[in-house]
Amino acid sequence: MSSLGTFHRVRVVSGFVLCLSLAGCLKPVPRVAIPAADSSPPTLTWQLHNVQTKERREIVQDGQTFDVPSTEQYVVTLAVEDLNSGVKEVTLSGNVRYTCEKGGQVEAKKYDLDRQVQTAAPDQDNKVPIQAALVYSVELNKHGCNEYWTFGGGTISLVGKGQNFVNGAQTKTLRLNLKRP
Repeated sequence: MSSLGTFHRVRVVSGFVLCLSLAGCLKPVPRVAIPAADSSPPTLTWQLHNVQTKERREIVQDGQTFDVPSTEQYVVTLAVEDLNSGVKEVTLSGNVRYTCEKGGQVEAKKYDLDRQVQTAAPDQDNKVPIQAALVYSVELNKHGCNEYWTFGGGTISLVGKGQNFVNGAQTKTLRLNLKRP
């Protein structure tokens, strides 16, 4: 973790699951046989959950931007599904850019989030999972500004990628604008 590690916490969902462990819904993931061909890529969906207010948003469209209060904790999930060809690999990466301010001085900061990768293999029956998810749990109220400096706002940019077992692939981005407190 970087020296700015107090800014975020990253948690990877273990195993191939489509629900958050917070919801208590750990269920076996359905599996499918790998087809000879499939021209469709997997479906990628962003799920944004405000831990304090319990508000949830599902974002299907690519390139969406949301304004979020920097004083609240959010859990961002990249959910990938392919009912026909299974989910072979999921990747989640991103970066954070923000400013710290003190008495008219502005200090720009940036860093990359830890890249997460989850890969599946066929089971003994040559079947593969049809769903997968990766999670960033971001505590936005711990900013990484030096003492006596205040958080001046910033942006978290996320890139999610999913690939099925016949090499169909999809990429989606999400941007969170961190509003100053």
